[in-house]
Amino acid sequence: MMCVFGFGFAILLLIIKFDVKPMYRADLSYMLNEDESGGLAGLAGMLGQFGLGGGGAESNFDKIVELSRTRKITQNALFEKRTVQGKEDYLANHLIESLKHIDKWGRKGIFSFLAPKDTLKIKDFKFTHDSIEAFSILENKALKATHKAMVGKELKGGYFKSEYSEITGILSISMTSPYPDMSIETVESMYANLHDYYVEKTVEKQKNDYQLIKSKYDSITNTLIATQYRLARSQDRNQGIFMSEDKLDQGKLAEDERRLQMMLGEAEKQKQIAELTLGNKTPYIQLIDRPILPLRPVNKGKIYYFLLGGLIGGFLGVTVIVLRRLYRDIMAE
Repeated sequence: MMCVFGFGFAILLLIIKFDVKPMYRADLSYMLNEDESGGLAGLAGMLGQFGLGGGGAESNFDKIVELSRTRKITQNALFEKRTVQGKEDYLANHLIESLKHIDKWGRKGIFSFLAPKDTLKIKDFKFTHDSIEAFSILENKALKATHKAMVGKELKGGYFKSEYSEITGILSISMTSPYPDMSIETVESMYANLHDYYVEKTVEKQKNDYQLIKSKYDSITNTLIATQYRLARSQDRNQGIFMSEDKLDQGKLAEDERRLQMMLGEAEKQKQIAELTLGNKTPYIQLIDRPILPLRPVNKGKIYYFLLGGLIGGFLGVTVIVLRRLYRDIMAE
């Protein structure tokens, strides 16, 4: 009986899991360093004592992990064109095809018949452009569905994962799909967009401050050069013969030159401090390991489920035999 139970459950579980497609996970790891960079670190600390430096910010791993799960980053990554299975298309369309391959796209829930009738069908949907601001309601629904497939419902159970180690401080992201190249292309696109967006938004204020100060510095420089040319032309034109009016003009130009030189000196200091602050505030994200082919399937194969079914069936068979024996003993007494 134990053999019958074991073999029966083995066959049953094998039939249930027979159509399970192999899934491939691509892992990518990186480090985030927001400390003062290069030889400017000491100077930055010294300026910070006088309220001039930007100071060093502690790495905010939770922030970058949560950012990686946002629709902003996902849609930026999914609307890059990459080649998967020999075909170039938006990663969003590749994702839809891969979800269709495992029967996970456009499926209705068990109790969907209780919900209002849905007229927006995305089962055969395909993105034709990347102008997200101009998306129709149907395109928005498909976009939200791809994001949900990536990060999961309530950021759980998706095919894209983002996490970090509290011990080492190393961050990692991964993507799981039925196609190895799909997993690799998606995780690399996610990393690139996360990297660029995080760096850009972290130094946005400092970059604007630097551009404003540099604009003023350039304006003072151009005005000083123009004043110096005017003074030189006036001196050359008079060739040492000065009238009172000429002396007055040249004196005013010389005074303007001295004033502009002082202003330029102050602007130069502010520009250097702004450059230092910008460089000091810019986070440095370093790629550690990127995924490479070949990738091995992460889900279990048919042999595993066959053996698991046999183990479960054998255990149940033994349980039935023991219970029958106990029942007979009790009845005999």
